[in-house]
Parts: sequence; C-alpha cells; structure tokens
Amino acid sequence: MKFAKVFQQLLDEENIPKEWVGTAIQYKSLKKCINKVVEELEELGLEKETLQLLLAYEKAQRNHAQSSGVSGKGRPKLIYSFEGTLHEFVPKITINLDNVNGMPLSAAISPETRAKLASLASDVSRRSSHISAVRDDSDSINSIPNSPEERDIYISDREDVQTDGCDGGDTITIAGSTSTANEPMTTHKSETPRQKGPQYGLRNLFKPEYNVMQFAGSKGVGSSSDDVRDAADGPEAPLGGIPRTIEIHLHSDSEFFKMLCSELVALDSLHEEQEKELTEQVTDIARRLPHAASPLQKKNDLYVWREIFRLYIDAGVFFSSLEQDHGERSVEKAKQQLTWFTDQIQQMDLMDRFKSPESKSILESFWKLNVSLLQSAQFQALNRTATTKILKKFDKQTALTAREVFPEFYFNNPSGSVSMSVAKSVCFTMAEQLLTVIPQLDDYICPVCYLIAFKPVRLDCGHVFCIRCLVKLQRQQMDGCPICRQNVLMNANGRNMDIGLHNQMLLYFPKETKEKQSANDKEVTKEQLQFNNAKQCLIQ
Repeated sequence: MKFAKVFQQLLDEENIPKEWVGTAIQYKSLKKCINKVVEELEELGLEKETLQLLLAYEKAQRNHAQSSGVSGKGRPKLIYSFEGTLHEFVPKITINLDNVNGMPLSAAISPETRAKLASLASDVSRRSSHISAVRDDSDSINSIPNSPEERDIYISDREDVQTDGCDGGDTITIAGSTSTANEPMTTHKSETPRQKGPQYGLRNLFKPEYNVMQFAGSKGVGSSSDDVRDAADGPEAPLGGIPRTIEIHLHSDSEFFKMLCSELVALDSLHEEQEKELTEQVTDIARRLPHAASPLQKKNDLYVWREIFRLYIDAGVFFSSLEQDHGERSVEKAKQQLTWFTDQIQQMDLMDRFKSPESKSILESFWKLNVSLLQSAQFQALNRTATTKILKKFDKQTALTAREVFPEFYFNNPSGSVSMSVAKSVCFTMAEQLLTVIPQLDDYICPVCYLIAFKPVRLDCGHVFCIRCLVKLQRQQMDGCPICRQNVLMNANGRNMDIGLHNQMLLYFPKETKEKQSANDKEVTKEQLQFNNAKQCLIQ
C-alpha cells in the first residue's frame, strides 16, 4: 500500500483528534507539487539523469580529493541551496563554470553530460525573454522579449557571490517567477525601456568566441573555432567576459517548499499548545496529590501511590534507562509499556486499596495524561515520517539533495526551530514536579546493608549510611568511606547525624523505619549475648 493511503489510514484509526488531523502534513498535495517541479526542471533541460551525472561527478571529485589527501580549493560545480528566510526564500541551483573554457565541468565530464548541458543552453536560449547586463555602475542593456509567460535571464558581474567556498565572480541568473506559492506565476517586467538587440542563450555563454559583452575590468575573448577546449579549474586562469556562475531560480520548487514550511510551522505551533496543555495537567495532578497521599492524614494512600509510581518508573513508558534500549522509546514500544503499567495496577488491585475517593480521580487523570501524551508522540512520529518520505520522494524524482539541504536551512532559521519531542518535555516536567511528590525507598537506601538508612549519618565526604553499619565499620578500624574511599569514617560522631533526613524518613517511611529499628534492636541484643557468653564464670 502506498504511503499516502497508509498515512491517512493511521490518522483515522489511531484516535487522533480531528483538530490535529487538519494540521498534519498534506502528503498528497505535496506529492502532486513534485510533478510540477519535475516538469519545470525538464523544461530547463535539467532532467533527473543530467542532475544525477553532475552530482555523481561532484561526489567522485570529493572522494578523489579525500583519498589523495588534496585539500579541495576548487569551486563546487553544482550547488543546490535555499536563499533567504522562511518567510521569503528561493530554492536555486548554482552551476559554477571553469575559468577558461566556460563549461560547467572540467575535461573529465562524459559526452552524455556535455550533451545534456548543451540541451540546457539551447532550451534556455529559445525561452529567454530578454538579457539584462548589469555592471557595477548600474548601466543596463535589454534585449527583445519573446512572450509574456517566459522567464528572464540576468547577467551581472557581481563581487558578492558566495557559494560554498566559491570566490566572488560574474553571475548569470535564470530567474523564475517571484510569486509566492499561493499566487499565480507572473513574468518579470523591467522598468528600463527595452532596446532591440541580439538574443543570447547559455550555449553562447559557455563559449569564449561568442563574447557576450565586455564587463567592467574584463577583456573579451575571441576565437575562430567552434570547438570548446577543456581546461582545469584554477584561479590563475582568466575567464574574460564569460559569467563564472549560473543561478537557476525555480518557481515550482519554491511552491513545494513554501507549502512544506507552512505545514511544519503549523505543526510546531500545535506541539507547543499540546506541551502547554499537558504540562498544566501535570501541575494540576502534582497540586492535588499531596493531600491524598499526605502522611499527616490518618487515612492516606501514601504506600499505594508509592507502588503506582514505582511501577510507572519501572515501565519507562516513554523513556528507558536500561543500557540495551536507552533513550526515547518508539510509539509502539510506548504503547506496550503503558499497557503493562495498566495491567500491573489491575493485577495488584491497587485501586481497591485506595482509602481516599480523590485518589481514584487523580489516578484517572494520570492515566488520561499518559494516553494524551502517547497520542501526541504518535502524531509527531507520523508527521516526521511523512516529512522524511516526501523529501525522499522529491530527491528520487528530481535527483536534487533536498533531504540534506532543506532540514539544515529550516532548522537554522529562528522561526523554523522545530519544538522538541512533546513527550520528552512533559516527561521531564513530570519527573521534576510529580514523581518527587512521593519519595521512593530507593533514594534512601544505605549502600552497605541495602536497607533504609535509618538514623542516617552523613560523612564529611557527603555520603550517607545508616548508623548501625558505620558503627560496625568503626569497630573494624576501617577509615575509608565505602563509596569514595576518603579517610573520613573514623572522624564521624554525633555531629554527623542528619536530623532533617531522619525526620523525613520517619514521616514518609514509617513501616520501613520501624522494621529497621526492630532489626537493629535484635542485632544489638544478639551481640550483647555473644559478648556475655564469651566471659566464662569461674567459681573458686
């Protein structure tokens, strides 16, 4: 089944709220828009095969430079990039020319690639509406337009062209419509009166003998031969009047990415709203829970809630702390863990053990919070997959590198910074505000006996142990801390008793402290009996 149908089916079947579905990635519409991009590229002579050849050559050159240890100072021959901000940008293809022969690639290009580029030059020549030659002093020369719907060609000797390590130089720009994605394509209208003159295409610009014009500070290059000599790139090779860079602005490409950008921005806004709403729910539960679980209440649900939160931490619904699957869980795994958590509560009859009616209401709110969080995580995952798939399809049908270029452009824009995972943000708030309301026994365990550190003694190094274990270690004349090995144990005395922590244990762990006190008393009694039996009674 095609992804478009699967995507829509998942949105319908996974109980995604209808108000969310309206902001989902419009995969079908974007897919149709790709066809327009392909048509526009083909009109320019930049078919998929041509771009594949250009990119393959570029990759081979990079690999050769890396394997030979040569630092590439040459200019990249083909660059696909985005210019502007998210509110107003233009996708463009930049082709850099060799400095001598004016061809986009050096002598290593295949005949097939050269033929494709010649086709590009021929097609653009027929469709160009006029040529505007702009010098630094803003003088202009315009040629005769063909038809209103055709594109414009601009030639300039700019010094501000920066394209991935490329030096500044002369530029020719093949510009599409400047209209937005929601507006019809319009043609450029020059304010300068047009003058009659010859028309020139890219084929002419590739060959020095045509000598399009003499730029300021440049000398024209002439030749009596139609052959184009191949020459290697190099800053020392003068280009003369040939433009050094060809920029192709794409209208349909702009329409596609503006549509995608608007949908991603809408999703970010929705995720921010979801995060705010769910965070408020966490805060509300954290406000209500202390009363129901307060140890100061005669009938409280402190131990029931401690067991519920222990199960929730063990489940690791959205995040795992285990080494084998550390990090954020997939949606499917999160579903399994939430189901396991719910089943454990039912099997242990924890709801029936509640003494306060408010506890049941709080548990229901906590469960709904996790269900909503799961829906949000699933919705984010679906749209993330849809975005990845549509960019992959875009690259497959056009041979451009949108999967590499577009995310970098989007994320580096302040208004396009995608919000982090809603589950990650809300779970952080939950761990900070909610799960700490009920202290867990694991946070109060003595590292020596692995029981509650009753009558806690805090050594000078900061580590805490129960007083019974420290007394035993001192009897053995062991001075090193069992954790950090600092010689602080023999110096411990009554001043090291942590009274505040001791009172907190008595309040939140009454059962555990009572059991530990009883075990300590039995152990002390046993030691005293052994000591007394060791003394033999001699009758004279």
